[in-house]
Amino acid sequence: MADEDLKWFAKADLSKYIGEDVIILDRKVVMHGKDLKGMINKFRKRYPGKVPRIAKIPEKSLLVLHKE
Repeated sequence: MADEDLKWFAKADLSKYIGEDVIILDRKVVMHGKDLKGMINKFRKRYPGKVPRIAKIPEKSLLVLHKE
């Protein structure tokens, strides 16, 4: 993930997406669900030229480490 998206992801409350994949762009979730392939296809159409930041929101706690 881009540095700013990673910092946002590490602090964001994404509990409503537990068990789903999320696509993050510019420090916000732009898509979520369980059909990652379909979401990527929609993302490419909706945001041409942008790089999706993809994360799976686990059902248990998550630890994100980031070295600056």
